[in-house]
Amino acid sequence: MRADPVIMPTFHLMSKKSNRGFTLIEVMIVLALLAALIAFAAPRVFRTQNNIKAVSRNFIVLSREVRNKARLSNSTYRIVFKITDEESSYWVERASGPRAIDPEEAEREEDDEDASPPAFQIDKSLTKKEKVLPGDLRFAAIETINMSSPVTSGTAYIHFFPEGFVEAAAVQITNGKSLTWTLVFNPVTGQADIIEQARALKEIQR
Repeated sequence: MRADPVIMPTFHLMSKKSNRGFTLIEVMIVLALLAALIAFAAPRVFRTQNNIKAVSRNFIVLSREVRNKARLSNSTYRIVFKITDEESSYWVERASGPRAIDPEEAEREEDDEDASPPAFQIDKSLTKKEKVLPGDLRFAAIETINMSSPVTSGTAYIHFFPEGFVEAAAVQITNGKSLTWTLVFNPVTGQADIIEQARALKEIQR
C-alpha cells in the first residue's frame, strides 16, 4: 500500500517565522527613531539648563552689588520679584536711608491707587528696567524670614540693609517640569548660593 505524503501544517511555518526576532532593518529603524527623538529634545533640555545656570550666576553677582550699594550709600535696597501667569521678572529698588521691613508692604502697594511717590524707586545703575526670566523659567516661590508663607504669585521683596545685613531668603527657579533650583541668600554675608533642587527656607535653616 502506498503511504500518503506528510503535509506540514501551515501554522507551524508561520510560527517559526514569527519567532526569529527582529531583523537588522527593524533594529536600525528603531535606533533611527530614538536618535531623532533625542536630537529634538536634547537642545531644549540643554538650553533650559544653560538658562537656569546663567540666571543663578546673575543673581549671585547682583546680590553682591546690591549689598555693596546699600553699605556705601547708607540706604536700604531691595530686589523686587514679580510673578504672574505669563512670566516672572525682577528689578532692584532703593529707599533713602535706613528703612524697616514691612511684611504687608507688597499687598498695600498693589492696592494703593494714590499718586504719592513710593518710598522705593528703581535703581537704574543696577537694573535699568524690569528683567524677565528667559525661556520657560519662572519663580516658583519666594520666601523670606519675615514672611508668614512663601509668595507664589504677585510681588515679593528681599531687603538689603545699610549695615550689610540681608533678609534671609530662598528663591525657587523652575521650568515647571523636572528642573528646580533654589537660591539661598545668607543674612550675614549677603552671598547667594545655589542648591540644585527645590528647598524651603525652613529646611535650609535647620
